[in-house]
Amino acid sequence: MPPLLEVRGLHTEFRTGAGLVRAVDGVSYTVEHGETVAIVGESGSGKSVGALSIMRLIPNPPGRITAGEILFDGVDLAKIDDAQRREIWGARIAYVAQSAAASFNPAHRLIDQYVEAPVGHQLMNDGEARRNAVDLFRRLHLPDAENFGHRYPHQVSGGQLQRAMTAMAMACHPDLIIFDEPTTALDVTTQIEVLAAIKNIVRQFHTAAIYISHDLAVVAQMADRVMVLRYGELVEEAPTRTMLSDPQQERTKAFLEAVL
Repeated sequence: MPPLLEVRGLHTEFRTGAGLVRAVDGVSYTVEHGETVAIVGESGSGKSVGALSIMRLIPNPPGRITAGEILFDGVDLAKIDDAQRREIWGARIAYVAQSAAASFNPAHRLIDQYVEAPVGHQLMNDGEARRNAVDLFRRLHLPDAENFGHRYPHQVSGGQLQRAMTAMAMACHPDLIIFDEPTTALDVTTQIEVLAAIKNIVRQFHTAAIYISHDLAVVAQMADRVMVLRYGELVEEAPTRTMLSDPQQERTKAFLEAVL
C-alpha cells in the first residue's frame, strides 16, 4: 500500500525586507496509514511552516511554495483547486493550530462551529454531530461535556479552547491530523490526560498523525517515528526509540542534548 502522505522535495520560502528566507528547503518524507510521526527541531527550523505548507495556509505574499510535491492518497495538494481543497480539508485532513483563540469565530457558540465540518461534508446530520461532539468533549476531559459546547470562545479558558479545537479536528474522523504543539496551553496533569485521549482516539479510528513538538517526553509517548529539522532541512529520521537512544547525526545529538 502506498503511503497516505508523501512529501517530495518541498521548498517553501518567504521574501522579507532582510532578504529571502528558505523556511523549508527540500524536505522529503512519508506518513503511513495509521502512523504517528513527530517533527522536532529548534525554533525556526521549519516545523510549523512545513505543516502549513501541507494545509496550503502559507500567506502569499510574503510566502509561497516554490517546488515539490505533497501527495495525499495520490493527489498533489500543491496543485488542487479551491473546490478540491474544500472536499479534503476537515473531512480527510485536519489541523490543530498552536493558537486556539485565533481558530474560532467569537460570535458563535463552540458547538455550532463544531458541527459545521461533519454536517457540511454530509458525514452526519446535525443531531449526530452534536452527540459526537459531547462524546469527544468528554473524552478530552472538558468540564460539563453535555453543556460545554453552548459556551462562546471567550467564556472558556485557553486550555479548554485548545481541547475544543482538538475535538473539532477529530469531528469527521479524518485520515490525517496535524497537531502543532496542541498541549502547550495545558497544565501538566491535564496534558497527560489529553495526550492519552488523543492517542486512544487516533488508534481507534486508525488515523495518521503528524505531531509537532519541542517536548521529547511527549514525542516518546505519542510517536512511532521522529524527524529532526534544522534550518529548513531534514537532518535525521528514525523510529522513536532509536532516535532518542542512539541518534546518528551530530546535529541531532546536539539538539537532543539541548532539550533533554
